[in-house]
Amino acid sequence: MRYIGEDDITPVVSVDQFINAVHGEMPDAAERSSIELLLGAAQDVVTTAANIPPAPGLYEFTYPLYGWRRWWFPCCPVTSISALAVTDYSGAWVDQALDGVMLVQGEDEPQLLLPERWAANEAGRTLRIQAEIGGVFPRNLWRAVVALAREWREADISVSGDIQTPRASFSVQRLIRQARYVRPNVSAGC
Repeated sequence: MRYIGEDDITPVVSVDQFINAVHGEMPDAAERSSIELLLGAAQDVVTTAANIPPAPGLYEFTYPLYGWRRWWFPCCPVTSISALAVTDYSGAWVDQALDGVMLVQGEDEPQLLLPERWAANEAGRTLRIQAEIGGVFPRNLWRAVVALAREWREADISVSGDIQTPRASFSVQRLIRQARYVRPNVSAGC
């Protein structure tokens, strides 16, 4: 999954919101920059762990075609399918018509359902799906971003350099688990 929208993704938690949430003092400019980096890294960790994008927008997915007609998106919610393309024999992308293509259960278990003609014709190629993904960012995940950034700040952990990300605390893991989307399957024939 990769974001391909035109606008930058805005942070889900601003520095001011973070300072208010942790009841801290307003930082100077250098510390503000450090907090922004921590919040960005925490947002990436939380959204990746929860399979929920930080903001609505256009995202792209690729998946090999091998006879399936139903494919579950790895995140939710999905509001619409914007475009499909399939690789040709040279590996170039060829746009496909959306006739007969359906988005099923977009809010809670989003699935792409391809028409029957796709089942045999495209085996061995790769499908590129462009879809509008996302909605209101869940409050529990907002809290998880704040809690994780606070933990890293209190532990004086920097997000620069080649360090391993420390394990999130139990409370952060529980907040993520409450909102996490787990797809029930990857693909299936119909």
